[in-house]
Amino acid sequence: MPAPSTCNPMPRLLAPALITLLLSACASQQNANDATTTGIANSLISGELEHGHYRAADDSFAVDTPFRPGSEAYASMHIAESFDISESQVLFTSSAAPVEVYRVHLFKGNLPAEGELYRQATAQYFQLFEERYGTTLEPITLQDHQISGVSATSATFGQYIPARSALGMSADAVDIWHSYYYLERGDNAAFIWINRPQPDQPGATAGAEERIDAFINSFELTSKPLR
Repeated sequence: MPAPSTCNPMPRLLAPALITLLLSACASQQNANDATTTGIANSLISGELEHGHYRAADDSFAVDTPFRPGSEAYASMHIAESFDISESQVLFTSSAAPVEVYRVHLFKGNLPAEGELYRQATAQYFQLFEERYGTTLEPITLQDHQISGVSATSATFGQYIPARSALGMSADAVDIWHSYYYLERGDNAAFIWINRPQPDQPGATAGAEERIDAFINSFELTSKPLR
C-alpha cells in the first residue's frame, strides 16, 4: 500500500465549509428528525434528485443516494454541495445514520502526472482525520474495484475516535471504518471517501455495508473535459 505522501496538499483540495461538515458529521450522534415525507426534508440543492438518483449540477457525476426513498434515513438525509470550474464536492449524510458519511470529490480537467493527485488527496485526508482526533488510521484492506467501467484503487482503514463534542453536541468514543475509492476517466478524477462506525459501535446502523456497495456500484463518472 502506498504510504500517505508528506507533500503539501494541492490548493483548494478541501473547501473549509465542507471540512467542517465532514468532521462534524463524524463527530455528532444525533437522533433522526421528525420528517414524514418521502422527499428529503432539509436540503436545498442545485443538482438533480429524482427517485433517489442524484446528478451533480455540473454533470460531473451521477449516483444513487446511499439512503433510499421511502426510508426514514432518506427523509432525514442532507446533501451539501460545492461546485467550481475545476472541482466539485458533494456530501450525503442522514441524521438517521449519524456517523455514516458519503463524500464525493471531483477533479475536472488538466490532471497532474499519473499518481500525483491520488497521493495528495489521500495524504490530506489522512492528515485531516489524524490531526482532528489524535489517533492514527490503521490499514485493513487494499484492492482494485471496478467503478463506472474503470479500475479504481480502493482501501479501508480503521480508526479509534475518542469521546468528543462539536457544534454543541457530544458523542461517545467509537471505532470507525474509512473507505476510499480513487478513479480516473478521461480528463476527470473522482475521490470517494466513506465513513461509518464499525458494527456494534455507537451510531452504527444496519445495512451500512450494503448501502456502500450500492452507492459505489451506481456511481457514474463523466468522461468528457468540463472546461
